[in-house]
Amino acid sequence: MKSNRQFLFVVLPACILLTMYSCHGSHETASDNSDKKLLDSLIRQSNLVNIQELPVTSSIDLTGKVSVDENRSARIFPLAGGIVINVAVEVGDYVQKDQLLATIKSPELIDAQKDYKNDEAEVLNQEKNVEAAKALYKSGLMSEKEYILTQNQLQIAKNNLQKSKELLNIYHQGTKPDEFNIYAPVSGYVIEKNISPNTQFQGSQSQSLFTVSDLNEIYVDANVYETDINKVHMNDSVYITTLAYPGKIFRGKISKILNVLDPTTKTMKVRAKLDNNIYLKPEMFAQISILYESGEIMKAIPKTAVVFDNSINYLVIQSADSAIVKKIDVRSTNSIYAYFEGDVSKKDKVSTKDALLIYNAIND
Repeated sequence: MKSNRQFLFVVLPACILLTMYSCHGSHETASDNSDKKLLDSLIRQSNLVNIQELPVTSSIDLTGKVSVDENRSARIFPLAGGIVINVAVEVGDYVQKDQLLATIKSPELIDAQKDYKNDEAEVLNQEKNVEAAKALYKSGLMSEKEYILTQNQLQIAKNNLQKSKELLNIYHQGTKPDEFNIYAPVSGYVIEKNISPNTQFQGSQSQSLFTVSDLNEIYVDANVYETDINKVHMNDSVYITTLAYPGKIFRGKISKILNVLDPTTKTMKVRAKLDNNIYLKPEMFAQISILYESGEIMKAIPKTAVVFDNSINYLVIQSADSAIVKKIDVRSTNSIYAYFEGDVSKKDKVSTKDALLIYNAIND
């Protein structure tokens, strides 16, 4: 009996230790799996870009805002005063050409219809006068000069009728005699709306009721300080970034330079034109980099792809379903790109989003 008790006393602690070791090993495996899932998730959602070979450029970094191309926009002013019955669109809506925007009730439309009826009656009256004058002229009771004068009066009446008719067509009369409709003159987005139902306005007001713009091409305006004016030229390339689309670069060219200084800010306004694809919105804040080249060509990646750790620069490169880290030597940067040398192929896909998180996950 004493021998058996000694055996249990020896074996039991060994079992406990074995169980504790097994649990500890299981915990480490779970932790490893969790880290692997986190890394996989970061890799999947990372933005990947190709490495490019680009001319090394320096940049002038400016702030500005997005504005519409006036040549691709239509401001709609009231033809007559009235009361707004219905507004069919809101700011931001896309409208097709000739789509209904609003319906207006206007007493001025009644006056225009009366003028049309009066002009129509005047034409009929002058036609009768010409017929009578024709008979008198043939019988010798009216001179040729008087007959021509009568014909001229008919032509004047017809001209007035045509003007009244064109005015009514411009009004786009609605279903009721005292209502007219406003239609979109072009296709595009409603970027401005200054009326709402039951409001009243005057036909002589200078403020537009609607502004419609297609937004396929837009401008970005910026102010250049006096010290940088000599670095800016027509058709210079510009890179534009926004808060709304971090990491996304919009490209354009300088299309206009206003060669005067603002007396208050001592800056010169420049304007860049670029294709939009509806990303950029009017009045949106923008960061603008005007680039000028040094003549050298190097490998380039967006600055957001570079990870700086212990005085060394790295890139996180996706390889199949995993990621690897490669050391690079950054030689030059501007506000958009980092130019570098290193053992990296142009075929490599480089992470620009969460590059630091992926780097830390790989090195943990």
